[in-house]
Amino acid sequence: MAFNKPIKPANDIEAVKRSAFWHLSRRDHSEQELRSKLSRKTDNQQWIDAVIDECYSYRYLDDDRFTESFIRSAQNKGYGINRIQRDLQQKGISQQQASHHFQASQFDYIDSATQLLDKRYRQRIENAHLKQKVMAFLQNKGHTFEHIFSAIECHNEAYPIEDYDALGDALKLLNGKFREPISDKKQQDKALRFLVSRGYSYQDCQKAITQYNIQLSEQDS
Repeated sequence: MAFNKPIKPANDIEAVKRSAFWHLSRRDHSEQELRSKLSRKTDNQQWIDAVIDECYSYRYLDDDRFTESFIRSAQNKGYGINRIQRDLQQKGISQQQASHHFQASQFDYIDSATQLLDKRYRQRIENAHLKQKVMAFLQNKGHTFEHIFSAIECHNEAYPIEDYDALGDALKLLNGKFREPISDKKQQDKALRFLVSRGYSYQDCQKAITQYNIQLSEQDS
């Protein structure tokens, strides 16, 4: 099992400078990120301030450049505005600092969210249960409600409503939930609550239960 090596304390400002240049050679950092990493090397704030100033003078450190690069990278990963803003704030970039970068960007977040759905779902997003899963998925990616609803509509354009098999989907859920015939009233009520809570109509629920019982009887015969 690999363990991280303990950080060697800096004995002079040159060691702090070498650490800063090493981190910046690997990727862009925000000022707050770099300060946090240098504080692990030393508690001498004067050394840290001096190194930060030198990094700025060489343009090794640039919060605007970092923000632009970070936003572009996050967009390529399918993240939405809310997620990107939150991650930037954690790195010391305020919403106000980032706002002009968002305004200047022509990135289509609805198209990005739609692409995520197209890769993940090969069906129409119709019933309430599936919509809840989709919304949670895209919210976790940081997309706004407005963009999520629009993305669902765009995704569903590829799956006309007449092609949506609500009965088939409900039947799959029953097969995953039950192992015996749904015959007595208690079991039927349980199955009905299960399907209704997932957005299926009462009529589709009844049909799915009937079809489920028929399938089981055919398997047993």
